[in-house]
Amino acid sequence: MQIEFLTIFNIAVALICLSSFGYLVFALFAVERFHHKRKKSSTATDFQPAVTILKPIYGLDPELADNLRSFCQQDYPKYQIIFALHNSNDPALPIIKKVIKEFKKVDVSYVVDSHIYGTNRKVSNLINAHKTAKHEYILIADSDMRVPTNYLSEVMSPFADAEVGAVTCLYSGSARGKLASTLNAMFINEWFLPSVLISRILQPVKFCLGATMIVRRDLLNKIGGFKALSNYLADDYMLGKLVSDLGYKIHLSDFIVENIVEEASLKDLLLHELRWARTLRRVEPLGYFFTFLTDTFVMSCLASITVYMATQNISWSLIPVLLVFMARIFLHSRTKQITGSSSAGSIWLIPLRDLLSFSIRVISFTGTSIHWRNNAFNVDTSGLMHTEEELLLDRDAVEKVPGLATSQDY
Repeated sequence: MQIEFLTIFNIAVALICLSSFGYLVFALFAVERFHHKRKKSSTATDFQPAVTILKPIYGLDPELADNLRSFCQQDYPKYQIIFALHNSNDPALPIIKKVIKEFKKVDVSYVVDSHIYGTNRKVSNLINAHKTAKHEYILIADSDMRVPTNYLSEVMSPFADAEVGAVTCLYSGSARGKLASTLNAMFINEWFLPSVLISRILQPVKFCLGATMIVRRDLLNKIGGFKALSNYLADDYMLGKLVSDLGYKIHLSDFIVENIVEEASLKDLLLHELRWARTLRRVEPLGYFFTFLTDTFVMSCLASITVYMATQNISWSLIPVLLVFMARIFLHSRTKQITGSSSAGSIWLIPLRDLLSFSIRVISFTGTSIHWRNNAFNVDTSGLMHTEEELLLDRDAVEKVPGLATSQDY
């Protein structure tokens, strides 16, 4: 009986590890396919509608001035930029004023508005800034993104197709700072980017990414405006989903935006990636459950242990780890070349990066709390954010109804 159990266990482990290695091969295929398509694609530069760029800003992102300048240097006929802040004490405001002063010929301004419309402060900034938007197309881009001068021409051209309701972009990580920043950039380039490309192969894209989200104003109004997103943690995901639900296509551009990454410490990195993990767990619970297969180095170590238990041969047991490590090195090198990232880590950090991803994945199942911009929230099964105060009020209200629920239900 014990022998049968060990046999079944070994077979199960072997299948899991083979599936994990299969994912790695699929990721390499997806990246190469994207690169090949990208080289062959051409931009319809004759379609260049006027666009308003909304930039929600909170605090000092790394190299903020250069990030903002890049959006003001577009080789594009007509565009408006609005920087949106929550209050006048924000340390980013002096930098914004300096950038605006540098680009007097560009239609660029800022809005400071403290009105809050939900738990997602970024969306509140968008609502406040949208009031002064002039154009039919609305582009939202995070403040830690940097773009070249042809950015608008590239990302706006897909709207020549009337069936396209929104456009979004991939992004690559460029690390600034020490180890934590490098590990974050590796996560973006070697896990996040391939996973999005795999998703696009398997099914039509129905989400947006915060690096770039562009939507037609009439469709934004149909989904209820930015207010419809005001309590969601994954506002980018929900924007794409709501537009897709109207029957329009979400176009994933071949253009890659540069994300300037700087994590102050390993603790900040852990909190950042845990927030991302718990967000994905809420919006795609089934898909997220199987993401452990993407921790290929950890899975290869499990395979090596199983091989050693079955054969007692160290040489044979090292084969899974070596195969996966070689494939991971190739994925690391190709994403670095394709994205043009000059600070995307070292191959010797691959085991540490994969172990960190696996650990965060395990921790993500232990709770629903997240930390974002110095605030603590809980995320429910719909992806809605709740403050600690709201949860306490809801708990008190329920407990006052006899027989309805007890505090243990929370």
